[in-house]
Amino acid sequence: MRAPKYQAMGIPEETVLDLLSQESERYPEHRALVKVVRRKLHNIMAPYLEELDYAQASDWLKGLSVDSDLSAVKDVCSRILSSHASSRERMPFLETFYAQIFAVIGKPTSILDLACGFHPFSFPWMGLPPQCQFSAYDIHRPRIQLINQFFAVMGLAPLAELRDVLVSPPEQQADAAFLFKEAHRMEKRNPGCNRALWVALKVRYLLVSLPSTDLGGTHDLAEKHRSLVYTTISGLPWKVTEIVFPNEIVFVLDKGGMG
Repeated sequence: MRAPKYQAMGIPEETVLDLLSQESERYPEHRALVKVVRRKLHNIMAPYLEELDYAQASDWLKGLSVDSDLSAVKDVCSRILSSHASSRERMPFLETFYAQIFAVIGKPTSILDLACGFHPFSFPWMGLPPQCQFSAYDIHRPRIQLINQFFAVMGLAPLAELRDVLVSPPEQQADAAFLFKEAHRMEKRNPGCNRALWVALKVRYLLVSLPSTDLGGTHDLAEKHRSLVYTTISGLPWKVTEIVFPNEIVFVLDKGGMG
């Protein structure tokens, strides 16, 4: 569990301990336990092994300030977003993505971005003021550091935090929580884990997005992922609005109050 590529990511200790706890009963022998936890850790962290050069991205941000023209900020953010397959897929419709979401939930003044990836770099397209309380959570330390550097450029509070939200869900209230293109991966890590997380969140709206096709565009995943969402919230009195985009469905879950 000391592979250099993972050590450099600064993975939270709580993530490793959670995996050990999950698998220890099934694999009481130490060597077998370590092997299976390493495999699960790789599955969790593999999508973080993207092409972005964090030092270079940090230099791009150093060339910006709170007074920078929005087009210059969007140019840098586009380069960062395009370095990862998940956020790159959304680029063709990013200009209208948030307009359609906010038409349903209104413009939030506080956001929890869960397992955020590069999503916070989409903030310039959201049309929200710097007074917005934008809290972002991820288990990749270099990414969290870069996001807080970006938040300073946008005049936002540095609210990006290294945290495994499955182990420690955020406790503060917010208007909305984003969980974009991660719920299906969380299910692979720990089947059934999404329900406890979704219920724990103290938000009015939870926005869960899932891909409607695979990255190659050859397999339709829409019904499979619809089933994941509706199974997860079975028996809960939440209203659901679906917003369909070219390769992604956003499920807007109205929890009917703060949590």
